[in-house]
Amino acid sequence: KETKATDKKTDSIIVSEQSANTSQIDSQNLKINHDSLKTPINSKSEVKNGKIVKVVDGEKLPLLIDEKFTDKSQKLIIKIRNYENLNLKASVLPKNNMMNIRFNQIRTPDGKFDGPFGREVSYKIQENGEVWLIIGKNLMADGDFTGEFSVRIE
Repeated sequence: KETKATDKKTDSIIVSEQSANTSQIDSQNLKINHDSLKTPINSKSEVKNGKIVKVVDGEKLPLLIDEKFTDKSQKLIIKIRNYENLNLKASVLPKNNMMNIRFNQIRTPDGKFDGPFGREVSYKIQENGEVWLIIGKNLMADGDFTGEFSVRIE
């Protein structure tokens, strides 16, 4: 009987050593605190008449902006200040693939608008300045008008 009790103590020691190896410190090291694709802290956001306007700095690209439409007539306008690249690449990534969302228009630094586009856009920018990306529903398609989505800009 004493030998069995000793065996049980040995087993419990092994179990406690295994759980000590998977400590919380290890899982905390997996978290990424400075992700360059997340929305910069210094970006500004305001909502007016169903339009969500976000202002970001072009020097902070690439980035990923998380947003949510709660009404079917909402639009997201991303104003990229100090944009200096020749090619703009952007994607709308809805959490629900049935969401009716796309790039409606792009406003270039010279004040001209172009569009509509799909969920992905690759556009040649002729001069430096402020570029707008206008995102909203596609009037020619069906689908959910509300939901969460992300916009990746490169």
